[in-house]
Amino acid sequence: MLRYCSLFSGSSGNCTYVGTADAGLLIDAGVSAKRIETALLRREIEPSSIRAVLVTHEHSDHVTGLRVLCKRYGWPVLASQGTLDALAAADKVTPDQPLFLLQAERGVCVGDFRITPFDTPHDSRQCFGFRIEGGDRSLALATDMGYVPDGLPAHLQGCQLVHIESNHDPVMLANGPYPDYLKRRIRGEGGHLSNQACAALLPELVSGGTTRIVLAHLSQHNNTPDLADHTACAALQKAGQTVGRDCLLWVASPEDSQPVTYF
Repeated sequence: MLRYCSLFSGSSGNCTYVGTADAGLLIDAGVSAKRIETALLRREIEPSSIRAVLVTHEHSDHVTGLRVLCKRYGWPVLASQGTLDALAAADKVTPDQPLFLLQAERGVCVGDFRITPFDTPHDSRQCFGFRIEGGDRSLALATDMGYVPDGLPAHLQGCQLVHIESNHDPVMLANGPYPDYLKRRIRGEGGHLSNQACAALLPELVSGGTTRIVLAHLSQHNNTPDLADHTACAALQKAGQTVGRDCLLWVASPEDSQPVTYF
């Protein structure tokens, strides 16, 4: 059995927990160390049980608390070469920090977990998503991508739980407060996935065995949970699939409010 919890998700910061009864992983640490510690302890997860932090990329909403947490607990950091280089250049890791290089599509084992990273198209040095397997359970996290690359479905296929970006509604983005250059960045190939692009992928995942879908990394200004949920449900319904019968679906919260899911 695996345990999953989106502790924080969105443009203000991202951090996800994956664990077993004995040990766990963090994916990103994009809010303060204190907030992450508090979120873990509220769920009776001891920080000392964390075996490693997987870092998707170096943007601040994914690494704000990284240096303090790793210095405090000695957690190793696992990331791509591009991300490790960017973290070192920005002083986001200490000189004696244990760092481990991950390569796309090459699996590694950390304790009872098997982790397979995969590339995601984002305007960072080298962004990764992750497939994580523990026993006969598996989940995948895929956020921060401007489009769905051809190989992405294969990395998510068969995972019981998929945590996937549903960042923005195109109409809200077009009419929103962001300057034009930022709107172009978000819409671009190195930007973020729209509700519609995310939703188009979901029927294939459910057909392949995904039973839990988490819509993640929602924009505070260019999306709403109801819009993301409605767009996803409509795509599934069009494919003859029903939320509640064929899968469970929920929207990750930006704040520390999600319960732990066991599957």
